[in-house]
Amino acid sequence: MTKHNHLPDRDISVFGNISPAAEAAFTEKEKEIARIARALNARFLPQFERHTFTYTHHADNMKAYLPEGLHGDTNLVKTQEVTLSYNVWKARNNPETAETIICLGGIYNAARRFDFFAEGAAENFNVIALDYPGKGHSGNLKMPNDYTLSTYAKMVTALIDHIAPEGKFHMLGHSHGAKVIYAMVEQGFSHPHWAGTVIGDMPPETPEGPKLRRAWRNRERPHSPTIEAAVSRLENFLAGHGAPVDRNFVIHDFNHGFAHFTREGYGWAYDPNSMVGYADEYLQPYDKWKAFEKIPTPMLLLAGEKSNTATPDVVKRMLDVRPDMSLMMYEGVGHYPELVTAKRIAEVCRWIKTADSLPAPIRATVPADPQKDMVLHIVQDNSPQAAAPAPAQKRNGTGGPKA
Repeated sequence: MTKHNHLPDRDISVFGNISPAAEAAFTEKEKEIARIARALNARFLPQFERHTFTYTHHADNMKAYLPEGLHGDTNLVKTQEVTLSYNVWKARNNPETAETIICLGGIYNAARRFDFFAEGAAENFNVIALDYPGKGHSGNLKMPNDYTLSTYAKMVTALIDHIAPEGKFHMLGHSHGAKVIYAMVEQGFSHPHWAGTVIGDMPPETPEGPKLRRAWRNRERPHSPTIEAAVSRLENFLAGHGAPVDRNFVIHDFNHGFAHFTREGYGWAYDPNSMVGYADEYLQPYDKWKAFEKIPTPMLLLAGEKSNTATPDVVKRMLDVRPDMSLMMYEGVGHYPELVTAKRIAEVCRWIKTADSLPAPIRATVPADPQKDMVLHIVQDNSPQAAAPAPAQKRNGTGGPKA
């Protein structure tokens, strides 16, 4: 993997930008939230380094959506040099030879959403978590129509070219991150070291109900007047999507996924153009089955039992199309399979480590209780059958074969 200089981290978290006057007015609950958020930040920050690279978004991409009469407007139609940020967690065991997991989050998520997973996975893996444009420390694109799946896919391809992994790497895409992987395959992405793919509750098609809701509700950026109200709203949002609501995870996600806006209060910290572009794409036909089928690596699907996205019918079709795909079905969970607690992280990492040597795909039920082991189910062994031995020839009394 290419070596890069570690950047000093500019604190963009909520609690890194609270004024003394605002903190003096905290309620007791807000003081406790601040204490937990800062303790988590102190725990995670020493474990990773932040790096950047420059992505070139060519002016011709703008011509694809602007009226032809504007194509000659050089003040508007410009090649954009966008700084993209990513976090690098080096493996605690043999980082120079460890395999790498590249984490691609949902459309709302900054790279810090993966801190819990990365901390656990970094026992044996190098982990890279990307800030999409308009999120976290990454720069913005100019227009809503610049934020397309095609652009995200090209950016992740550029990231992989930039880090130049010398050993095996795996991609883990949750929600929007999985759609980015499908788009990369459509664009012809391949790499000799790409060894495994984890799909987080995002099938190659989206049911019409969730598709339409996301096309319109994601244009809204709700705000809350206080920290206490914002954390409660985020907790309810995650619970409403069937997520395992770990209090530390919610507070950490708030601290690194939200910002304070002078007039509105606390809301998701992203470039509004990015969500408009995302929502617009949900109004378009979406069929990634061919790309899904062509993914050239072993695959693991993390599906929520109560998901309205990876529904039972769609999961069955995914298994029919790719019978070699492994499946972990999370009990009581919706669109957010849990990658927070140690046991759940270890289960996914164990699959990643052994995926290319498993004799058959796994099927497992993951209990809602994070202390309980997942339950493996027997599936047909799809590995090639060994050739049957030739039948023994009958021999005569002298030791030769009978005539």
